[in-house]
Amino acid sequence: MSPTAPKALVLMRVPRGAAAPADESIRAAIQADRRRLGLALANGAQYRLAGPYRIEIGGEALDEYVAWEV
Repeated sequence: MSPTAPKALVLMRVPRGAAAPADESIRAAIQADRRRLGLALANGAQYRLAGPYRIEIGGEALDEYVAWEV
C-alpha cells in the first residue's frame, strides 16, 4: 500500500429539511479541520459532499452531511 497525504473530513448538521451547507461554510470547515490536524492550509478547491443522512439526536431531527477533501 502506498502512503497517502492526510485529508480533512467534516460532519455538518442542519435542521431536517433545511438547505445543505453553503459552499463557503464547507470550505471554512475543511480549513478549520486542516488547522486542527496541523496540516498546511489549502484552498479547499476540491471536495466531495455526501448526504443528507437523516439522523435524530436528543429528539432533534437533523440532516447530516459529510464533506472531505479530494
